[in-house]
Amino acid sequence: MQKILTESLEDYLEAIAELSAVENHAHTRDIAARLQVKMPSVTGALRQLAKMGYIVYKTHYPVTLTEKGKLVAENIASRHQVLKRFFVDILGMLPENASEAACHLEHLVDETAINRFKLFSEAITTRADARKLRVFLSDAMELGADCRTLNTLKTGESAVVRRIGRNITSPEKLNFKCGDTVTLHNTPLDKSHLHLSVNGNEFEIDTETAENIFIS
Repeated sequence: MQKILTESLEDYLEAIAELSAVENHAHTRDIAARLQVKMPSVTGALRQLAKMGYIVYKTHYPVTLTEKGKLVAENIASRHQVLKRFFVDILGMLPENASEAACHLEHLVDETAINRFKLFSEAITTRADARKLRVFLSDAMELGADCRTLNTLKTGESAVVRRIGRNITSPEKLNFKCGDTVTLHNTPLDKSHLHLSVNGNEFEIDTETAENIFIS
């Protein structure tokens, strides 16, 4: 008897739970279609799950979850939703892509990690003091993986200003605009500001502002 509930078997329990949501049972052909596997594979997996006490399975009869199986299936579904929400709300992924990614990860992360994904997602999406971070993440995701911010420049390095982030309320007061090339001369030890130049004109900018200037 197999004692370990594998990723594949967890997928079966999740599929059975989803199919059982209406009629409290699932048919083997529907399970096969949901998981895109052949009937012999379904039969083998269902026999294992029945021996492990997660389902009630008899040939030619619908499959039902035991109380033990329901608890596991509910846990898997919960993990899936937490991960999907993180991918959609925090990473800006399309729902269908987020769901696929969640399907892969829901079997790999433990409860501690899931709880922290949930805590992080809720903090970023609901807390008022996270508003600026939400705006920054939205701006950054639109620009793609190659985006950098002005505060990441190294001494002597130059870059082209690509976008003024929406967290900057008065962009007209900046000493540069999109398309300008800026050069970092130095940063003090306390990292409070940057000493920059544009077209030979030197000036200082505070680090919080620099964190919302996108460069390339």
